[in-house]
Amino acid sequence: MTFWLRRLFLRDHRVGRDAAKRRESLSPTVGRYFLLVAFVMLGLGVHRRINLLMLLADALLVMAVLNIVAARRSVRGLRGRRRIGEWLFARTPCLVEVQVSNPSGRARSQLRIEDGGLEREAEWTVDRLPGNGKTSWRRQVTPPRRGRYLWAALRASSSYPFGLFERRLELIPQESVVVLPHLGWLHRGRFLRRLRELTAQPQPTAVRRSPRPHPAALTEFHGLRSYQSGDSPRLIHWRTSARRGELMVREFEDVPNDNLLLVVDPALPSHSDDCDVPLREQFEEVVGLAATICWEWCRQRGDRLTLAVATTEGTIVDGSTGPAQARRTLECLAVLECCPGPAHPAVLRGLGEQRLSPALVVLLALGPSALADPLRHALGRRIHCLDATRMDRFDFYKPSP
Repeated sequence: MTFWLRRLFLRDHRVGRDAAKRRESLSPTVGRYFLLVAFVMLGLGVHRRINLLMLLADALLVMAVLNIVAARRSVRGLRGRRRIGEWLFARTPCLVEVQVSNPSGRARSQLRIEDGGLEREAEWTVDRLPGNGKTSWRRQVTPPRRGRYLWAALRASSSYPFGLFERRLELIPQESVVVLPHLGWLHRGRFLRRLRELTAQPQPTAVRRSPRPHPAALTEFHGLRSYQSGDSPRLIHWRTSARRGELMVREFEDVPNDNLLLVVDPALPSHSDDCDVPLREQFEEVVGLAATICWEWCRQRGDRLTLAVATTEGTIVDGSTGPAQARRTLECLAVLECCPGPAHPAVLRGLGEQRLSPALVVLLALGPSALADPLRHALGRRIHCLDATRMDRFDFYKPSP
């Protein structure tokens, strides 16, 4: 009896085989004391030659073996499934559904289901799970902040029938999830009007560049005019030019689209340090505003949205607006960290290497950004700077509560 009990007990603790089968066996404290008492009684009975003690010890050991076998059969073959919302936002409740099914024809008894989470776990008890049956639970999880998390494993355990030993089975391993930044409310019309007001202000530094046609303006034919320096040769109307004896070009109505280049400066002001909690909270609002702008822009398809983050690597996410681009930009902002000191200029090299379409350029930062003038010179475009420290004056944006 002792040989078989030791074999069962050691078999449950083989790490390699348990990892391959996603299985783990635990011995509760009461089970360890139970075994201790049984072996002490067995030893005294053998040493003193007391048959009654040996018989009682054997009965206890039989109970332990039955408990181990029954608990193992209770969880063997169970299957689990967990559904988490595709869009997981910080400070926003998300519905999580957990389902456990029994594919065999034999009923299972006294099951305990443990589902991990971002900060706390949930636990449910199943008295009886019939054969070929399933049961499910739903709960709300509110991620406290953005970032990348490890969602703990989904486990099923049973100590049926005596509660001496517990058998635990890992149904779903831990998985990595990305919590997206919280979203506020953005009025698109007021936001564009704010940018037009910034456009009406004079440029701090004059930028010289050769005139060129606006590709986004080639929408509707407007008329013909004389050729000017900087016009594309492809716009020349050769038949009219030959008839009139001078070069004539086609003119199109200026109907620009809503392409947007959003540059986020994660640098904190120079007078701050890493322990400045208020500024770090303001930085979270900067990320929330950037995420809200990207989300609002991707609701309308057909435009171009480029997100550039002035990190050490110079992260650039470029693509056509839509759900896929919204996902890419929000995941980029979800793992963004603030940094002291000036913004890293690597993003300027990345933007210079890309073929950017004509778009509004918005620079979002905490206070005056040292990236404004270099960005203006690198792109040769007007930069609209938004100071997030004065977010209370924005009439186009309301942060989430």
